[in-house]
Amino acid sequence: MNEWMVLLAALSGVAGAWLLYLASPQQSWSVRRSSPRALAWLGSGCLLLSLALLLSMMGAMAAVASWMVLAMLVWTVAPFVGAWRARQRRPS
Repeated sequence: MNEWMVLLAALSGVAGAWLLYLASPQQSWSVRRSSPRALAWLGSGCLLLSLALLLSMMGAMAAVASWMVLAMLVWTVAPFVGAWRARQRRPS
């Protein structure tokens, strides 16, 4: 049971951080823009779910630190992947 909660916390954290990145105006991940407000609300909800799950499994400091590291990892990788995708879409 605990392994599934860890997986759910990680997946919802990654999804939430990615959705918040997609809500930003300067993102280069997708050409077609969805509603930034809806993406921001959905991303925030996923991140809060992730934090709540982590808080239920470990101490407060460890949960917040793990949660922040996960979000920062996604927010560091997402622009590079978006730039790579934009370059792949451009005709040579």
